[in-house]
Amino acid sequence: MIQVLSLIKQYGHERVRTAVEEAITLGCSDAAAIRHLAGAADLVHARSAMIELGALSRFERPLPVMTDYDGLLGQEVAP
Repeated sequence: MIQVLSLIKQYGHERVRTAVEEAITLGCSDAAAIRHLAGAADLVHARSAMIELGALSRFERPLPVMTDYDGLLGQEVAP
């Protein structure tokens, strides 16, 4: 409880309260989870740009068919 209350200094009362409510909704009461939920709004997710593969498409190959290997599973290995 003390750890959760100390988060108010950093994030503010409303944000911590919202994080506690969300944690309870998720079935969690761990202080670390509440800290994560309170700070989640500050997390920045890098957006990767779409790249054109154009010339790299020549390296595309079909996926291997694995069913042929299943026949080997039942065979005995010679010593």
